Amino acid sequence: STLNWSLAEEVARQEVCSKATDVEMSSLPQYARGTTTWLSILRRYEHLLEFDVLLGGFIEHRNGDKTAVCAKGEDHFDSVAVSIRYTMKLGAHYA
Repeated sequence: STLNWSLAEEVARQEVCSKATDVEMSSLPQYARGTTTWLSILRRYEHLLEFDVLLGGFIEHRNGDKTAVCAKGEDHFDSVAVSIRYTMKLGAHYA
C-alpha cells in the first residue's frame, strides 16, 4: 500500500484481512485517515454486539450464540432482540 501508516495499523489491517470473509470485507468502510482506521475496525470486530435480552416467544439465539438471533415459528413479528450494553449512535438497522 502507498499509505504511510504505523506498524500497529498494518498489523491491525493484516489481522482483519486474515479473519474476515469476503462478504465482511466488502462491507467494511473505506479507510480514511483520522475517521476510520484499521485499529478501530479491528476493535469493532473483536467486540461483537451481543443480544442479552430476547422478548417474545418466537425468537432465540442461533445455536446458543448471543451474537446471532433467529425466528422460530411463524409469528416472529412480535419478538425483539435487545443489547443492553451498547447504544447505536449511527448506522442503519437491517432486517
